[in-house]
Amino acid sequence: MGVLMMEEGDESELFMLLLPLIILLCAVLFMAVTPFVFCILFRIREGISLSDVEGPINIAREEQRESRSSHIAAQQRWADHLDRSTRNGYERAVQWCIQHPPTSPRDTDITMAQFLGIQEKGVSAWSFDPAYESNVGAMVSARTEVQFFDDSPGMAAEEGGACTMQTNLPIPKMNDVYYWEVKMFSKPESTTVAVGLASKPYPPFRFPGYCKHSVGYLSDVGSKCYNHPFHAQSYGPAYVQGDVIGIGYRPRTGSVFFTRNGRRLEEAFIGLSHNNVFPTLAANGAAELHVNLGQAGFVLIEANVKRWGLAPMTGTLAPPPAYGHDKDSILIETGLEHAVDAQSTAGSSRLVPAVSDQSDVSRPDTHAPAYASSADWHPSTVNVNEIRLDTLARYNDSPPPYLSESPTQSTVPPVSQGTRLPLSAETPPSDSELRSGGSPTPPSQLPPRWSSWHDWIPRWIVSRDNGRNPTNFTELTGVTIE
Repeated sequence: MGVLMMEEGDESELFMLLLPLIILLCAVLFMAVTPFVFCILFRIREGISLSDVEGPINIAREEQRESRSSHIAAQQRWADHLDRSTRNGYERAVQWCIQHPPTSPRDTDITMAQFLGIQEKGVSAWSFDPAYESNVGAMVSARTEVQFFDDSPGMAAEEGGACTMQTNLPIPKMNDVYYWEVKMFSKPESTTVAVGLASKPYPPFRFPGYCKHSVGYLSDVGSKCYNHPFHAQSYGPAYVQGDVIGIGYRPRTGSVFFTRNGRRLEEAFIGLSHNNVFPTLAANGAAELHVNLGQAGFVLIEANVKRWGLAPMTGTLAPPPAYGHDKDSILIETGLEHAVDAQSTAGSSRLVPAVSDQSDVSRPDTHAPAYASSADWHPSTVNVNEIRLDTLARYNDSPPPYLSESPTQSTVPPVSQGTRLPLSAETPPSDSELRSGGSPTPPSQLPPRWSSWHDWIPRWIVSRDNGRNPTNFTELTGVTIE
């Protein structure tokens, strides 16, 4: 009996010793497992949170959640609480987006022709391009001054609730930051204006931020919105007539920030980099907005210092000359100058006729033939540029005979650069004659050459007529005129 009582006492003491260790181990396990449990519950939770969130909204992450059934159900519950006219406008926008899906970035990138236009015009290449066929509620003047008219198509709630305008070119992606500003030149209190960025095509009757791939900053309560109306959240102060609202965009990170009267607000969105975005304006009433894309100084000093405009104020590429105006054109004048030089060079070697006037030629003859050493030979004075079809008639009034009866009376006709003599006259002098300094043998005393039938025919005619009454005649051989 005593032994049993001692064993029970030992077990109770051992349990009391192990109890604190068991409690400590359970506490450690609870603290280690609790964060993982909360993380799992947070990821699989039903519904979405519509409360204000501090910091920028990651649009790329939110777009991934939009495909979940919980997000679709939340949109449907939000739409059920709308009035009939607003709901009709919402459903119209949904159907429009289904029929006009966003264009791929490849189709909206700046083309080579547009890039050259930007280099030629600078920031003036951008302009707000309204589709007047489908959107008659606005008018654009001076490329960037937009005027919205009251009670225009699309401004009614059941029609969409706004009139929207976009630029013709997207925001480039070469620089780190691009910035533009909008001045509320005229804005009644009853008009709501939204400025932001959106892809193309975009409904011409919705505020930016109310449809997919768009963000906007609204003037009514200073809210920001992206992709859907029920995503609207409090962001900054409301803006009124006279205020200047700026929009900054970083293409690499897809972040968007806004400014008001030169004061920078906090970062609004990040992750807007999947599609090409266009500067977008919208209003639901009468308003006049003046947009500064970089053609003038910004209210934000940092944008002026760092040159955040969409492009330089002036182009860096000279435009081509106008058709029919070649005066003061460097390209055309240079081309004509080279053409004249080429024509003069070509003509100096071919078009100079043989004339009897013995004087200096306008161009030095650097390649004179061998018979140029004769005392009776002198270069011609005919200008290459003055050669016409009647040049021979004007300069050769009484040409010398082609062949003379007496060798002493025949002379070598003056030869200028480029004159082609008969084949019989092109025989160079012998080495003995050149060493002795004598004149070359006249063409009439040269031995006959029967290398070509062109020379045989004139010689046969001359030999036939030598027995008859001599007559003087001239044969032009080898002179080409163009």
